[in-house]
Amino acid sequence: MHPLFSKPKRASFAICILAGLFYSFNATVTNTTVDPFLTICKNSDAYFTHSYKDVTYEKFWSSYKKHISIDNKLVVNTPLGVEKYAFLTLNEFESNNIESIKIRTLKANGTIVELDSSLVFRKNSPREKFGAIHYPIPAVEPGDTIETHYVYSERIETANMKSYINLYANLPSVNSQYTIKTGPQLTVRYKTYNDFPSPAVIANDTIVYLQFSMDNVIALEENEHSCLPCEKPYLYYSLEKKDSELRSWRDVYNEEFNFLTQPMALDKENSSYYNRWMRRVIGSAKDSSKYYQFQLLYNEILANFKMLPIDESEFIKSTGYFLKEERFDPISIRRFYRQLLEDLEIDYWAVFGRSKRLGSIDTDYIRKGEFDHIFFAFKNAEGDMQLLYPHNELYMYLIDEIPTSLYSTKAVLVKPNAADNKKKKAVFIDRDLQLARVDSVSVATINLPGMDSNYNYINQSFSGNVDIEKKKTTFRYRLEISGGMSTEMRSFYSMLSMDEEISNFYSTLSEFEGENNTIQIDTVTNRLQKGYKPFVNIMSGEGTLNNAITFVNDSLVSVSIDKLIQHFQLEKTVGTSELNYYLDYNYSDYFTFYLNFPCKIEVLGLENGKIDFKNDLGEYFFELVQSKDNQLKIQSNYTILKNLILKEKLTELNHLNENVTNAKSKRLIIKLNGTH
Repeated sequence: MHPLFSKPKRASFAICILAGLFYSFNATVTNTTVDPFLTICKNSDAYFTHSYKDVTYEKFWSSYKKHISIDNKLVVNTPLGVEKYAFLTLNEFESNNIESIKIRTLKANGTIVELDSSLVFRKNSPREKFGAIHYPIPAVEPGDTIETHYVYSERIETANMKSYINLYANLPSVNSQYTIKTGPQLTVRYKTYNDFPSPAVIANDTIVYLQFSMDNVIALEENEHSCLPCEKPYLYYSLEKKDSELRSWRDVYNEEFNFLTQPMALDKENSSYYNRWMRRVIGSAKDSSKYYQFQLLYNEILANFKMLPIDESEFIKSTGYFLKEERFDPISIRRFYRQLLEDLEIDYWAVFGRSKRLGSIDTDYIRKGEFDHIFFAFKNAEGDMQLLYPHNELYMYLIDEIPTSLYSTKAVLVKPNAADNKKKKAVFIDRDLQLARVDSVSVATINLPGMDSNYNYINQSFSGNVDIEKKKTTFRYRLEISGGMSTEMRSFYSMLSMDEEISNFYSTLSEFEGENNTIQIDTVTNRLQKGYKPFVNIMSGEGTLNNAITFVNDSLVSVSIDKLIQHFQLEKTVGTSELNYYLDYNYSDYFTFYLNFPCKIEVLGLENGKIDFKNDLGEYFFELVQSKDNQLKIQSNYTILKNLILKEKLTELNHLNENVTNAKSKRLIIKLNGTH
């Protein structure tokens, strides 16, 4: 971490130094014929000779304005490079805040073709907004170079003057740079991670300027499982007021935790409703333990209250207001939980977590945006710690259930040191709208729990009956999901069914299971959600099997295995990878299908009907067997054993998935031998 301090210099001298630094830091490539990195560049579809991003922060009334300048020089080597990269690509915000733009194609023969930006930014009316732009750059052929320069801006509050920087792209770059410039009234604080190079710095009474630069930057293809901050160099910076102090966990508790969780006490009528509601729900259990009472109140919310998005007009409403409405939002539910814990005098901590693929939380340098999860931990009757994660619109978390992105990550516990009885002023936000403040806090670091493939699983079991006369197959179905699979599957159904009745909750299951609605659930006969870890969710139902069973004629039936088996396979990206896979959890996916016929059968194609494969990464078991005279059994189990898959081991993922492909490629013919 490096706070920058102003040093008195003449303005003209600073400008000279700045110009000198800029040109001296620009990369030059010598001996290109023997440079192995340049060989890599020339063998790729395209590469950057340079990729620069310059960010300037300037005072703008009560806030700041941020100008972002992009300057790239891209060499296109192949027809595929033209097809993929010869475009001006801007997101919606960039396209609507462009200040200047210039795009040129430098032809290999020396001619220059300039993009007419008026063709890109055409409006039918002045009020019309631009959408995202993906516009072809003209006249680009293999061997040409594309020069891109544009500037866009945004207004920004002081609290958001921060960024994480890595200098990687999906193409190699001979030199990549990121610069920060602002006035001397601000201090730039930064910290580098994973050996990110230290910047060149100018800090004086007229300017603060930093230049971060890397040469020979390899290309990186990221996917949903990548965690670039876990492996590659990156840095974090923030702009602060000059001479401001570093944030402490006490500051975080007083400001961010209290802002989200401190209850409101502005409307007396609604506030008193909270007490009446508590007495009604607790009822005859008023003499029971505080932990039992908390469970009663928690279960009432889980069973009978809705979760809706935040409505800003309700931000200052008390807990009683939301209890009357029988609904909460992600902020009011936090305030409700804190009020319950304090009123029942249950010891609790504030918990700050960071999603796994954002990189590990930094407990020493508390950056803005350091954590993306704020929740509670409390002691139960046995003195053990339990986690209390607030519900949101899609997730109704159970006690000890947390987002899967937090599995096995480091988190910070913060708790006020003061043991004195709290005054009402320190509990509620009253008419002065002042947050409570504590003088000191205790801080601890914990590893949040995770679960392995024995607990993270989905288990599907089918018992199908083939009607020969109607040429139709119906089945009874049992689905059991557990652990992280349960958390994510329930949220998926919530997303699809947010406005539907419980009776239609699983109506989209057939669509979710596979293409062509092979497994169609017609009726849900039973549902059970266990309220304790590993949060097993069980559903039973009846349905119809489509497309997988085909009658060749009256005595021959074809079974398409690939239609039946739809595993949650972990896919590998094409080619080699420079990044490891970081999974939220490892898991098991079990599938069993019993196919019953009304007569004896003879199965053709059972030879080599068994696969039993295992490597360090995972396991796959497959078996086809005629289990009775009139029954075919299909068993398929897919297991991922690791939640961190090193890039060197990704070939093992291919080997695992090849076995699934081999199993699904089997096609059986069943001969019907009369009827009973």
